[in-house]
Amino acid sequence: MLQTLHLDGASAPVAVLLEGPALRLRRPGTADVFAPLPRLARITVHGRRVHWRAEATLACLEFGVPVVFLAERGALAGVLVPAKPPSVRADLAGLLDLACTSAGFRGRLEDFCRAEQHRAAIAAAEAVGLDPAPHPAGVHARALAALAARSPCPEGAAAASRTLESLAAAVVAASLARRGVGPHFLARRTGSFPLPDRLGRALALSAWPACIDALASARAGEHGALAPSSRRALIKAFEASGPDGACDRLLARLSVRLASELW
Repeated sequence: MLQTLHLDGASAPVAVLLEGPALRLRRPGTADVFAPLPRLARITVHGRRVHWRAEATLACLEFGVPVVFLAERGALAGVLVPAKPPSVRADLAGLLDLACTSAGFRGRLEDFCRAEQHRAAIAAAEAVGLDPAPHPAGVHARALAALAARSPCPEGAAAASRTLESLAAAVVAASLARRGVGPHFLARRTGSFPLPDRLGRALALSAWPACIDALASARAGEHGALAPSSRRALIKAFEASGPDGACDRLLARLSVRLASELW
């Protein structure tokens, strides 16, 4: 089973080198760690102090491993997209390219994303004991209020919630890249549609029940970011929730919708 590699440069610097078909990760005061590229589904980079050798970056591209970058406060900064054919064969990229030429495409895609957020919000609300709301934002606001009430650090709970959405957006971005979806659906500034942000909100809501303890116990660090120990706990809970499978199902529903006569 392919794994996710999280490189945490927010708490300590990390040097990423290449050693054969593996990345060699070097941190101060610890032994080097090796991450075989054929076993990686994606790499998520946290913070600025992850220092890449050019040959390591090129190897990720050659092995078809997407690299997703999260900024200091957890926001999705971008994704390094391999140019080689995607490792997961799917018609999603072609369906998106075809659908975006039709009138009203953006509005229909917004409707799909809102429906997925609502679906995930209802399931999350029931799982954590909240009454469902008519809009996912209502569930999210009440869930944050409930977290703040039980959390020793409300600022930490809010930062953890933002980080959870960024982790989910990273999964969506990497999954889209592996399916051959182009940058016009991966970024905010290309004039197209930022699918990772929109679908990431639905994926984050679906992970809330599994991450509730990590969210409630999270503590804030510097500049509104999560404390390193809280970030590690949240990442562990998030990965244990099965985000890749949930994302695959989400994108499968999108493929069905794109292929339907409604488009």
